[in-house]
Amino acid sequence: MRRAANWVRGWVELELSGEAGEEFFNLCARQNLGFWAVRKHGGDRWTCRTSFLTWPKVRAAARTGPWSVGLLRRGGLPGLVWRLRYRWALLAGAAICLAAVGTLSRFVLTVRVSGNQSVPTGTILSQLRARGVKPGAFGPGLDVRQIGHEVLLELPQLSWMSINVRGTVCEVLVREGTPRPELMEEDKPAHIVARYPGIITRIDVTRGEQLVRRGQTVAAGDTLIGSWVDFKEPEYYDGDMGGMLVRAAGRVRARTWHTLRAAIPLTGDAKVFTGRETSRWSLEFFGHSVKFPQRTSISYDRYDKIATYYAAPFRLPVALRRETCREYAPQSGAVDPQRAAEALKGELRQRLDALCDASEVRRVDYKTETREGLLMVTLLAECEQDIGVTVED
Repeated sequence: MRRAANWVRGWVELELSGEAGEEFFNLCARQNLGFWAVRKHGGDRWTCRTSFLTWPKVRAAARTGPWSVGLLRRGGLPGLVWRLRYRWALLAGAAICLAAVGTLSRFVLTVRVSGNQSVPTGTILSQLRARGVKPGAFGPGLDVRQIGHEVLLELPQLSWMSINVRGTVCEVLVREGTPRPELMEEDKPAHIVARYPGIITRIDVTRGEQLVRRGQTVAAGDTLIGSWVDFKEPEYYDGDMGGMLVRAAGRVRARTWHTLRAAIPLTGDAKVFTGRETSRWSLEFFGHSVKFPQRTSISYDRYDKIATYYAAPFRLPVALRRETCREYAPQSGAVDPQRAAEALKGELRQRLDALCDASEVRRVDYKTETREGLLMVTLLAECEQDIGVTVED
């Protein structure tokens, strides 16, 4: 630590000549003039080091006695500046670098979002960018509290947001809120009907009148739990006690079967690249694009555009962008039946997942056939799922 302090303050190495050099060092000690690295080189010759600011006082003390003091060399930061005093370009470059570091460190270079699960990061970044939080923004000029409030109003899925600007990094911490439960109007009568046909495997009634039993086959639209509850009369009562309308509630599970179909032509147009391409270059700097002088018109009728980014090191917001336009010509050809069938199966499975959860699927079979130039895939699925849906009276 002391060596670092001496380097910052600067030091000079002295050569002392004269009789009774010990007297000189005692004199410096009485005047609180610090020195170190004292060495005797024989006879009346000594060397030592002292701080850059103490050197004039040491020289004045030597004049009070039979001593002569000479300067051997300068060291530390002031010594470095002294050696570079005639190199104006180097000093100017160092000053510019220090000023650039001090200035650029106040601009945002990276925006990080953490804490989100269901809300996409791109959605949050787009809302922040619309309010000025983006690479190249001046950090002290951002009203992070107001920006956080505005983003929360635009994204009701978020319940909390904190924006912290630390140097060139902007940390955005978010917390997602609990979905608001759906409020049911308990005073409105309703019954539960079947969404799909099937065979009842289990029925749990919490409110209402059970109208089906386990093992019974039902069609879509059949009432499973009724909204009218009939009061049971006691044995000794011969009249009718009536009943009441309620909002039926319960869970009805059934074995269901789904049939889904999809088709695709066996012939179609494919892209055949001709080998001709044109590249255009631009510089992406702090979110702005600077295009290089070049021919910007594209003479191709059909082409694919491919963008390639060459990022700068150390995560700087500077990148070189190359935009390549590749010409192609459409050409009719046969579709690979195996790949087309796999694509249709994936599409049908997504449609099945929209009808029921994956855990409810018991069996899935596919049937592939060719008819009138079309490749047709049929999905046959057996599921066990909740088929009840509430319908108000």
